[in-house]
Parts: sequence; structure tokens; C-alpha cells
Amino acid sequence: HKYCNLHRLDSGGFAGMLGWTAAMPFDVPKTNVQASWNSRVVGSYFPELIRIAKERGPLALYTGLIPTVLRAFPANAALFLGVEMGKKVFDRFVWP
Repeated sequence: HKYCNLHRLDSGGFAGMLGWTAAMPFDVPKTNVQASWNSRVVGSYFPELIRIAKERGPLALYTGLIPTVLRAFPANAALFLGVEMGKKVFDRFVWP
């Protein structure tokens, strides 16, 4: 089954959105640790994750999700389409 480029764009875009939705709860504590003025960074990730969930609730681990997935859709759509088109060119001209 041959997919058109619109299907490739959709696939890449939604895959990027799903990927960031899954990764977001792990990215928020990482960002907090990186932005902290505390010089002790090693070993502070899991305590930060637990602190956020306890103090602000588990949904706080999804802080910033909407702008992240809105950015992820076009970025990953273009990436996926570019990889697939590059693969087509490579398969046609390099390894026919």
C-alpha cells in the first residue's frame, strides 16, 4: 500500500505529539532540576518528580504540554516526511 505525503505528514505529526505526551512527565522534573540554582544536580531528579506530584498533583507533570504538542506536530511531520522522501531517493538512486 502506497501512502501519499499527507499520510506521512499526519503520521509524523501525531507520532511526535504522542511521544511528547508520554515523555512530558519525565521532562518537567528534568527542566526544574536544570533551572534550579541549587548546585547539587546529581540525585535530585526523582525527589523533584515526587515533590511535583505531591505538592501540585500528578497533572502538574504535564505542565506545558499544549505548547509542546503544538510545536511537535509540524516539527515531527516535516521530519517524518523528509526521512521517508530521503529514503525513497536513496533506494532509487543509491541501491536500486
